[in-house]
Amino acid sequence: MGTEKSPDPTDRMGVYKQLADVPDCDRFRRFTDRYTGSDTWGAFVEAQDNAFDSDYYEATIRKTERTWKEHMAERGRHHALAQPEDVEMWCRGLAATRQLRTVYTEYWVRLEQFYHWLQWHTDHPHRYHPVLMAAATHETAGGVWAQKVDFDPREVCDV
Repeated sequence: MGTEKSPDPTDRMGVYKQLADVPDCDRFRRFTDRYTGSDTWGAFVEAQDNAFDSDYYEATIRKTERTWKEHMAERGRHHALAQPEDVEMWCRGLAATRQLRTVYTEYWVRLEQFYHWLQWHTDHPHRYHPVLMAAATHETAGGVWAQKVDFDPREVCDV
């Protein structure tokens, strides 16, 4: 019998549950110079061994990359250095023209995966997860999270 994950995003975050809890020395803004000019998303994609066996995976990772990088550029931050508010605003923009289920299955899942990779990759100083923080503290991101919790993978076709 497997262990079921909690539906509460704060249970999946680690020590820091909200941005206010993160000490200044661990805030992403301290690492701006380190990330300037780097394609962290590209490194993440390269690290996805055998992930591109699926056309659907490739399509979703590319759509997420494009929309996320554009969004973060408009906000004046590197795509690897988001704040929970950045995630919320990105979700709102996507949700304005898509159902929350689509935002989850075609975008959110890849962004969450990206920040999880950053947290566990030794080359990156990511001590907190802004995507999960947004899910716990913001309305639209929380709505997308609810789609994740209620998601049945049998509903998605490999297109």
